[in-house]
Amino acid sequence: MSQSGTKINVVLSAGFRVFFPLAVLSAIILLSYWVLLITGMAEFLPSRFSPASWHQHEMIFGTVVAVIIGFLYTAVPNWTGQPTPTGLKLAGLGLLWILGRVTVFFSAELPVWLPLIVDGIFLPLAILGIVGALVKVGNKRNYFLPAVLMFFAALNITSHLAVMGWIDFEVRQLFLAATLFIVFLMNVIGGRIIPSFTGNKYPAIKISTSAIFLPLSVLSIFSLAVAFLVDAGNMVIGVIAAIAGLVTLCRFLSWKGWKVAHDPLLFILHLGYFWIPVGFFLIAYGSLTDAAAPLSHAMHAFTVGAVGSLTLGVMSRATLGHSGLLLDNEKTLTVMFVFINLAAVSRALLPLFTDANYMGILHGAGILWILAYGLFLVRFLKIFFTPKKLF
Repeated sequence: MSQSGTKINVVLSAGFRVFFPLAVLSAIILLSYWVLLITGMAEFLPSRFSPASWHQHEMIFGTVVAVIIGFLYTAVPNWTGQPTPTGLKLAGLGLLWILGRVTVFFSAELPVWLPLIVDGIFLPLAILGIVGALVKVGNKRNYFLPAVLMFFAALNITSHLAVMGWIDFEVRQLFLAATLFIVFLMNVIGGRIIPSFTGNKYPAIKISTSAIFLPLSVLSIFSLAVAFLVDAGNMVIGVIAAIAGLVTLCRFLSWKGWKVAHDPLLFILHLGYFWIPVGFFLIAYGSLTDAAAPLSHAMHAFTVGAVGSLTLGVMSRATLGHSGLLLDNEKTLTVMFVFINLAAVSRALLPLFTDANYMGILHGAGILWILAYGLFLVRFLKIFFTPKKLF
């Protein structure tokens, strides 16, 4: 077999080898083009989505979905001992995800049904790749994942129907609910892996988290998503967000993340989770004080801060671990984690405390985001094409 054929087989041997690089490439390309659009340096966007809606849709249902599938296609075999799609099936899913990005971008010039079908079918098909493994071994603890992911897929399809004018629904509310869905997943999965990784590596750190925090956090996040979908009043949204902020902050503090600040590969997970209560408190502040800007800042605390930090942290650990490499705290990774958190501070918090040029702040945050994901690509791209190291 040729060297190129061998590399293709390696890439198609595991979900993270396909979807992590696709997620990172999209994070760089989509964000870069969005910056060009909002600065007027680019105007070409033949999409049915408005520029802002295209940016939100693609970062949520493009980049983040690729991370989710890459993570689950790596984690589920560990949880169940059963395989997820590899080979041609995995290649087909990867190609379908790419076609989804292309058809959404050119949707205004394509048959109206094409982007809906191509982009809308990806997540349901990808979900099938984990359902069989979970059901075969009776892994009931994770049965909720296919169910909530199908709800997420429904939000994506609804966003297409809304921009096509087939249903009367405010797209902005859909994206707010979709962002909170991602927060829900980070809250649940992060609540499993962060204290577990911390306790396993540092058993001297005694972690004690009240069992009530998980159901309270899940209920408050779900309630807030519903409140946005039904356009509840500011008082209702503000109170629910404040409760969600308090509960998730208590979870964060119970894990004692400050004690692992010397360990960037672990600390980035704690820091990423910390952006979740920050986002909720910003929503509460904006809703209860009628401040106009904090909702946008809150969404970026969730997406740039929490999503950015947790995805880079989890993808780094998963790529190293499942490639047979040591989880070393390399300088490249530390710089990457610093950049993504500086981007979050710049986009979510800095505009609240300074009168500096807002467009300049957006540029700075965008550059930091691109640098962070660019460093990930530089560090790990070769590994995705390299067979797992066996000790």
